[in-house]
Amino acid sequence: MSDEKLVYDGWLKIYNKNINGKTYDILHNYDAVAAFVTDEFGDILMVKQFRPVVMKETLEIPAGCLDVEGETPEDCLIRELKEETNLNVNKNALNKIISYTPMLGFSKSILHLYHVNIKKSDLKNNKIDDEDVREVLWLDNNTFKKYVKDGKIFDGKTIISYLYVMNKKVFD
Repeated sequence: MSDEKLVYDGWLKIYNKNINGKTYDILHNYDAVAAFVTDEFGDILMVKQFRPVVMKETLEIPAGCLDVEGETPEDCLIRELKEETNLNVNKNALNKIISYTPMLGFSKSILHLYHVNIKKSDLKNNKIDDEDVREVLWLDNNTFKKYVKDGKIFDGKTIISYLYVMNKKVFD
């Protein structure tokens, strides 16, 4: 037997859920999408943005929330790539990696990961007029690995996508 009580009602919603006398905090948030974008040289497209939760700029793959009613993950990703990187990507360029639940302990939101391969010349400008993204940049494979090892890249979706794409033959 369980019941939920809304305890915070903002962009995110938090409920207390009572199950057999124990209270759990349950986060209701949006599903999301992310794109691991590579070019013909194997370089990886990253976005630099300020994240208030860690109070610093991070390097991550482009991503966003499914917060438009009725929008599919693919349409959301195309919109987010345009907003965050100014890239125009066609739906058939999206290659699904995996959908998973990254915060299973307190949220059932799903993150949909995709791989997109483009030409480096498709990125016209690395200065973006986006409220979150401050810069778009390419990293070569060795720099990416070094940044992960040094803790400069610590975002889960970015690291999971990299491991999948670099080890694709293992998963096929």
